Amino acid sequence: MGILMIIFASLGLLGGLIGLAGSAAGPGLDEVKEWHTYMTMNKIVTVIGLGISALHLVAGLAAVRYKANAPMLARMYGLVNIIVTLGWSVVVFAWLKPAIEKAAGGLGAAAIGAGIVIGAIIGITWPILVLILMGRPAAKAACTN
Repeated sequence: MGILMIIFASLGLLGGLIGLAGSAAGPGLDEVKEWHTYMTMNKIVTVIGLGISALHLVAGLAAVRYKANAPMLARMYGLVNIIVTLGWSVVVFAWLKPAIEKAAGGLGAAAIGAGIVIGAIIGITWPILVLILMGRPAAKAACTN
């Protein structure tokens, strides 16, 4: 579990840094005022995601070392990640999707809606597994100093 947590946390940190480095607007989105607000909000959520990835990495390192606080750190990572992922998905779905639909038409909004739902499902799958596996008595028993 710890090795996978380290790998996924490293990928999260790398992806977050790449996300902060630049962003491109799709055709016609430069004129949509809400798009610029979304991009600003997205950068804020990306910075929060970097913090979550750092927590993920610390939890993974603790799990590899069988530290007593590893299950607690892993559960904390899982809960925070799920809350942020679902919260961000709701904000984008309720706020950005209607603005894009109004500006670009139904097809763009449908693609955004599907992307949000699929992204949220993918985004919470690993944290749910971490919550389940690191919350088991066996994980707690293995992680002792």
